[in-house]
Amino acid sequence: MIAVKQVELPKTDSDRNDTRQTSVVEAIKSESATLRELEHPHVVQYLGFEETLDYFNLFLEYVPGGSIGGVLRKLGKFSEDVTKSFTSQILSGLEYLHSRQVLHRDLKGDNILVERSGICKISDFGISKRTTDIYGLDASATNMQGSIFWMAPEVLSNGGQGYSAKIDIWSVGCIYVEMSTGHRPWRDEDFVSVMYKLGASKERPPIPELAPLASDFASLCFAPDPNDRPTAADLRKHRYLDLPPDWNFTGFT
Repeated sequence: MIAVKQVELPKTDSDRNDTRQTSVVEAIKSESATLRELEHPHVVQYLGFEETLDYFNLFLEYVPGGSIGGVLRKLGKFSEDVTKSFTSQILSGLEYLHSRQVLHRDLKGDNILVERSGICKISDFGISKRTTDIYGLDASATNMQGSIFWMAPEVLSNGGQGYSAKIDIWSVGCIYVEMSTGHRPWRDEDFVSVMYKLGASKERPPIPELAPLASDFASLCFAPDPNDRPTAADLRKHRYLDLPPDWNFTGFT
């Protein structure tokens, strides 16, 4: 069984002048071009594409468990060990992406697929971006891309200097909050309020009271200065993510 992402291609002059429609087509073609060069156990597997007169079809591996976001909405927050396991897997996939000079730019629970065996896979590369210096400022990365509740402050207030892959580290922190609470980050705030708090004061989303190691992990993800955030490779080594040697995934809660 495979998964298919399908987008209808513009057919008329009116369609071709519709920026919303053309941007959707550009996004799936960009996603296809990015994924075909990637292969990692924690990144969704590219299987090919087909372009007809009417549609662009992107073929991906089918992940039967759905997304982390979908599971959270159904079952509520995850146990701490499951949260640790999933966070570690996401960071493994992210370390690989960054080693291939790819910024994801839209990491969130809905874009992390999970198999019923507990294996996580990063998906949805429609607004990802390649760069030549993954943790250096990319002057061409100045657009506000991503989902606001998982977005790093510098995406909103980069002063035209661009941003780096450290935006993905902030988003990992947001997914950690999501899994720990069962709700999206900034659950009591609306879009405009979060834009102001991120852009004006670089606030981090509210987090529950945490044990010292967990609090340190979250603080590293949410460092206001992106230079103070660790790389994905370094964050994977954080002691908070250690699991008992005999631990196995048996369920989400």
